[in-house]
Amino acid sequence: LEYPANARIIEAKGQTLMAGMILARSSHGLSNLSRNGIHCDWSPMRQLNELEMPWSEFLEAGFVAASLVPSGSGFPGYAVVVNTAPESADRILKESAFLPLNGRTSSGLYASIDKAFSSARGEIEKVEKAREKWDKEQEEAKKKAEEESGKKDTEAAEEKKKGGEAEDDKPKEFTPPEMDPAVVELVKILQEEEDALPIVFDASTPGLILHFDAAMARVKELKDRDPMGIFILPGSRNGAFHQVIELLAERKATVLIPPGLSAFPDTYTRISIPVALSRAGCTLVTIPRTDNPEGMRNIPGMLAELVRYGLTREAAIASVTAEPARLLGLGDRMGTVEAGKEPHFVLFDADPLEPGAKVMKTIIAGEVVWDREDHR
Repeated sequence: LEYPANARIIEAKGQTLMAGMILARSSHGLSNLSRNGIHCDWSPMRQLNELEMPWSEFLEAGFVAASLVPSGSGFPGYAVVVNTAPESADRILKESAFLPLNGRTSSGLYASIDKAFSSARGEIEKVEKAREKWDKEQEEAKKKAEEESGKKDTEAAEEKKKGGEAEDDKPKEFTPPEMDPAVVELVKILQEEEDALPIVFDASTPGLILHFDAAMARVKELKDRDPMGIFILPGSRNGAFHQVIELLAERKATVLIPPGLSAFPDTYTRISIPVALSRAGCTLVTIPRTDNPEGMRNIPGMLAELVRYGLTREAAIASVTAEPARLLGLGDRMGTVEAGKEPHFVLFDADPLEPGAKVMKTIIAGEVVWDREDHR
């Protein structure tokens, strides 16, 4: 490896270097403003105050990037991916990454999906009707002009066109009416546009996953499409999420889930839902159990626990690096340590999957932005 003569040397004997971790979903540090209903145009950056954002808390936990999401039920907004450097001229890594859909009750979920896609369908129909009206008006105007001009005028006009079309004779272009910004992203989904954002469904109970499928099936445009397959599951220590593992595995779902162990209902028998999901073929993306500094700091230790319960080391590390990078559309820029990718790293004082391992340095774009030595 060739490096410049003036390169900074970081002594890290006995430490472990890995790709900087990426937080796939967080509202930490954002103002407590909840948006309930259909607000697909709402950006969490409106809730961010640069002077008050606790960037150091992300960096202490080893996170070089975070996907910020607005809070609320229904479609509260869209996710924006930012780098966590304390001072940054290029804060936003990706302007929009996904649409969170938050379900709390089955009735609320059906109502949110029905209303959201009905509104989006209405916007599509509004444009189609405007287009039909415009086409009809153009056709009527053309017929009227031909009738008034007569055959001779028509022939003269044809001769005139041979020498160049007059400005007034050029066909007008249809200007569609402006759509409601709150549902434009849903319109893109219905029309299968390439830049349509994926929906990430936050299921607070396993039953809501079944209701999600049923609610989506009621949207006629989506009924025959491949099932949407990105879910957020809670870090519940009890419940029946084991009952939806097969369902999630069938669609090869990507699952955002906190590490940890659960128990089968009404028993002391323990189960690791993340491990079971990974073994079943799902893609695992690890998020904190709690959306705060402690939750972020605890992730390496909790991943180590999952490895002891059968999760592979590769899947554990990828769940906080390569997989969230891929989910957020940044897989070509970060998530692994390899030539051609941006230099975002984290240094641990030991193997990161050893209990008690601590972040020593967090490096973004080749610069040390957090150093444990400075906080002793």
